Amino acid sequence: MKRLKNFVMAIAFVLAVPTQSVVAQSPPTGELQPLVQRYAEAWASRDAGRIVALHSADSTFRLFIDGAAPAKGQEAIRQQFQKILTDNPTYRSTVRSLSLGSDNVVIEYDIHMDPPRAFTFGASRYVPNGRAYLLPAIDVIYFRDGLVTAKHTYLDATVIRHNSRSASRVRQ
Repeated sequence: MKRLKNFVMAIAFVLAVPTQSVVAQSPPTGELQPLVQRYAEAWASRDAGRIVALHSADSTFRLFIDGAAPAKGQEAIRQQFQKILTDNPTYRSTVRSLSLGSDNVVIEYDIHMDPPRAFTFGASRYVPNGRAYLLPAIDVIYFRDGLVTAKHTYLDATVIRHNSRSASRVRQ
């Protein structure tokens, strides 16, 4: 238990922000921990290229928020991650819980939001109210052969709206 707590604390400054099943050829849970740690460190670096380097060529990313399209392949994923990091340049997160499976990890965390300007998430454009806030999120991340094959991120859009001066629909 202490070892898991130390692991969770080690990645507490990290992770951010998908729906496909993955063929099992994944490492046992004990081997998954270092992969999750490397992925957490990549997010902490705020370098979209470094993050995507840990994704397989056929990886998918799905941000579950109204109007967000899935990203398929490394370049599409890199573009979405870069947008997330650009819109929230002080991006960091705090892990609340972490559960390792045989080929996946489920992470509950809070994203520390302090966007300096208006941003678009999915089908909505938000104008920040100037105050920092925490955005609850859950990631389900699948691994195969040492790489991320799918990342599903679930966010609470009501928290974003509540912490915005305005929110408007940008597309249907």
